[in-house]
Amino acid sequence: MISRRSALLMGTAGVIAAGYPRSMALAQNKIVTFAGWGGVTQEAERKAYFDTAKELGIEVREDRHGGFAGIKAHVSAGNVSWDVVGTGFAECERAARNGLAEKLDYSKIDTTGVPKEFIHPHYVGLWTYSYGIAYRTDKYGANAPQSWADFWDAKKFPGRRSLWAAGRYVLEAAMMADGVPAADVYKALESPGGVDRAFKKLAEVKPHVPVWWTSQGQAMQLIRDGEVDMILLANGRAGSLADDGAKVGFQFKQALLDTEGFMIVKGAPHPDVAHQLISHSLRPQPQALFTKFIQYGPTNQKAFDVGTITAESAAKLPTAPANLKVQGIVSPDWYASKAGEESLARLARFLQE
Repeated sequence: MISRRSALLMGTAGVIAAGYPRSMALAQNKIVTFAGWGGVTQEAERKAYFDTAKELGIEVREDRHGGFAGIKAHVSAGNVSWDVVGTGFAECERAARNGLAEKLDYSKIDTTGVPKEFIHPHYVGLWTYSYGIAYRTDKYGANAPQSWADFWDAKKFPGRRSLWAAGRYVLEAAMMADGVPAADVYKALESPGGVDRAFKKLAEVKPHVPVWWTSQGQAMQLIRDGEVDMILLANGRAGSLADDGAKVGFQFKQALLDTEGFMIVKGAPHPDVAHQLISHSLRPQPQALFTKFIQYGPTNQKAFDVGTITAESAAKLPTAPANLKVQGIVSPDWYASKAGEESLARLARFLQE
């Protein structure tokens, strides 16, 4: 009686003997499963990273994870089918601290051209997005807000504001409005009384924030329809509105640059192929190609040198050299910390006061 394993081996041998190249037979085994957020960002990842990985014989199957809770549930179930997960750095850090991610082997991942801020033991940055001030160009014209201090200044810049009810990037904005340099925001938040200082500053702007938005769609509608005059918004969302003809501008000065990371989940069935996919996705060419499908920035700075990204396009991307130097970089350690989590809960109470 022939065992299942023997039958599979005989089947593979038969494929090779039938005239198929050995490389083709091996390529059929280079399968990796990616779990992301879905939507337009995963579509861009597919076109830029996964479709081009076929040249390496890698087949990428896709799923959605649903955030940290979904990642934790998948790994805890003990039947891991995902290999690579793509999610924000804060979720990556939480996953790493909770034992849900494998440590990356950087001898298998080429990070040439990737700044150290995007390289972590358990995850690496693939693309970036910035949350900054989006504003109505028909309201402010050439006198656009240049900083969070301007956002807070309702006398110099009259109008309605909106911030994110979930609390992301809000305390950082408050600290910068209070005079803290972007590079020192998290040091200030972590210092004694730092969070209290941020909430004191938030209390000043609260009367001028009639709407705290709860979804990206709502935020885009608020600024597109002129229901608010300036808003905390992602650069890609503001850019898509402007491309569609809305009178919306975006300010990279003092924006908060956040990063989407790729990590290998604990117990991933194909860790070697997962490393290959991550390394491929970090190459300058796929990184540059990604920007063709969505206005988010590559982490590999060499992507700006391959001739794919025009000067006009680069001006809209968070990691273009001119934009990168005027922003603050979001700390995943802060959002994964107890103090960071407590500050978000405190903001929820603050909005009810």
